[in-house]
Amino acid sequence: MEEDRVSWFPLAARETLSPETRALFEQLDEKLGFVPNVFRAFAWREPRFAKWRAHFEDLMQPTAGLGKAEREMISVAVSMRNQCLYCLVAHGFALRALTRDPVLGDRITIDYRRAGLSERQVAMLDYAVKITLEPAACGLDDIEVLRGHGFIDEDIWDIAEVAAMFNFTNRLASATGMIPNHQYHAMAR
Repeated sequence: MEEDRVSWFPLAARETLSPETRALFEQLDEKLGFVPNVFRAFAWREPRFAKWRAHFEDLMQPTAGLGKAEREMISVAVSMRNQCLYCLVAHGFALRALTRDPVLGDRITIDYRRAGLSERQVAMLDYAVKITLEPAACGLDDIEVLRGHGFIDEDIWDIAEVAAMFNFTNRLASATGMIPNHQYHAMAR
């Protein structure tokens, strides 16, 4: 069955992974009841997985100017433009959980411009989408628009870096045939 496949590439046997990765997988099994397929798929190249995960975890930490839900909004806006099945399903769940509103979370995932977000949030997502679709067209005027909505330079950098991280991850997930865990579909509904 297609949903049983994780990716088109090998998966590392859990017992061959480092103690740190095995401990992470055990924590995820306890917390979620499963290990996200992105971790299972990336772990076969364990040194790269560790670096990707450390960067990802750092980027998704909330700051005063850019909260966790806003970072997830960026993830789904970028993933929708890239048509990344894995990230849309997994981060759609995360956004539903963070907003505590499954309808809003789904609306943001599918069409953030009609989801009822603030002008500030729409400007943030417009910039993330521009980075995704036409990065060479990004200019100082885009930065000024975001500054006009109250984002400071560190926030704007984070918007760009989160968008870039998801562009990278979307492309790798799609190129490797990664399938989301079926559990995500019912979570935070």
